[in-house]
Amino acid sequence: MMLFITLMYLTSYGEIETKRFEIYTSCSSWFELNVKQQEEKSKEKYKNHYYHEYKGKKVIGYICSDNLPQ
Repeated sequence: MMLFITLMYLTSYGEIETKRFEIYTSCSSWFELNVKQQEEKSKEKYKNHYYHEYKGKKVIGYICSDNLPQ
């Protein structure tokens, strides 16, 4: 079965950029191996202290499916 994962990034202009990959493992395995959790350097109250990063870009979400969107 072929799976596709789409990562969503927040650009410096506040827009959402997406990048789609074909993967050959489970979605959670791919995400765990390729997307690293980083700790925020400046910790503010009521703000998440961690973010996720893929190849230098902050990941804000992902979608994983065996169907390509039409």
